[in-house]
Amino acid sequence: MVKPKSSDHKFILQEYYDSPHLYQPIFQKYIPSLTILLNCIFWNEKYPRLVTKDYMKKNYTDTFKLQVIGDISVDINGAIEFTEKVTTPDNPVFTYNPKSDIITDGYQEKGIVVLAVDNLPCEIPKESSREFSNSLFGFIPKVVKADYSVGFEELDLPDEIKRAVILYHGQLTPDYQYMNKFL
Repeated sequence: MVKPKSSDHKFILQEYYDSPHLYQPIFQKYIPSLTILLNCIFWNEKYPRLVTKDYMKKNYTDTFKLQVIGDISVDINGAIEFTEKVTTPDNPVFTYNPKSDIITDGYQEKGIVVLAVDNLPCEIPKESSREFSNSLFGFIPKVVKADYSVGFEELDLPDEIKRAVILYHGQLTPDYQYMNKFL
């Protein structure tokens, strides 16, 4: 996605996180090869965008290969600069026309279709929901009867459930301590 601005410098991930101004974006060179782009990356204004309006305006043609972007992160005007709004399950896409800089709900003939449903992981088909519920059903008695006033190590839950607990009493559980370096 990026490379160091200095040609004699190697890419160092932590340095990029801490000092993104030392790096320049290179992702745009891949865009002409893509038909679909799924963006799931955290973004804030100190980092370069993956796809800019300016790039799209200069390069978009009727034969442009990129047709659909699933912007799961849904950072408004973020990594995908033309993600200008959140879509919903009832109206899941809009079309961005790079030449006119206009977005239109739904699928249109001209432009890039953008799916930007921010709660997409909550959308589970009925069959999946039923199977998931059936899988969890046997764990319910232990989960309900557990004494949550004790420390995590003493917490009496089935291993499958206990390993899935990320936070307990406001603290990361042992299996998820590694996440502290990202917080």
